[in-house]
Amino acid sequence: MAIRYIKREEMQRLTGKSKTTLWRMYAKRNEFPKPDKTAGGTFLGWPEEVYEAWALQDSIKLIISLFLNDFI
Repeated sequence: MAIRYIKREEMQRLTGKSKTTLWRMYAKRNEFPKPDKTAGGTFLGWPEEVYEAWALQDSIKLIISLFLNDFI
């Protein structure tokens, strides 16, 4: 089965983050998965399932944070 890649513009829409913020999140702060590139360095994008796993993990972190704040 072919891998569906999410391009930068679509990722910006999905996350609500700018190009620069996405770059900081994966290159500097390790808060977001790095995009895939070819051996020659050509940008492919993010595999859809990698984004989905990140989004689920981010949602779980938010729920836990909200839950814990209710008890503090």
